[in-house]
Amino acid sequence: MDDLNSKLGYLRGLAEGLGISDETKEGKVIQQMILLLEEIGRSLEELNENYEELFSYVEAIDQDLTDLEEELLEDYEDDDDDDDDYDEEDKDAFDEHDVSFTVECPECHQEVTIDEDILEDEESFEVLCPNCGRVVFINDDEEWDDDLDELDEEKTEDDNSN
Repeated sequence: MDDLNSKLGYLRGLAEGLGISDETKEGKVIQQMILLLEEIGRSLEELNENYEELFSYVEAIDQDLTDLEEELLEDYEDDDDDDDDYDEEDKDAFDEHDVSFTVECPECHQEVTIDEDILEDEESFEVLCPNCGRVVFINDDEEWDDDLDELDEEKTEDDNSN
């Protein structure tokens, strides 16, 4: 910017040194051109000041954003550190495809969770209460069939009595 101002000063001095007067048509044009160039120089200087101010402001915003990103990243990494206790049991507990149900032990009233996948097994088995050892569930197709038969018989008897 200083270079532009010095050149404008040189041009003004040159015009005065050559005796260019604003009384001639050409002199008026040259004087107006010098005034116009000086006005353009002032406008450029003002624009440059505004640019530098905005640049400083953007740098401050960028630094604030960087600080915020680092803080959030630290918080995120701290949250990841909390997951160090994650194990296979947690994976099984959050597997969206696993479906389970809970039964209550008739003896000690502890809830026992049973995976529904075991119902698909062809072999019969018993699920024991981990607290007292009592049988809380039997996967026996015959027993389920017997229960269904009893329900059908009861329904038939009810229908016949009406």
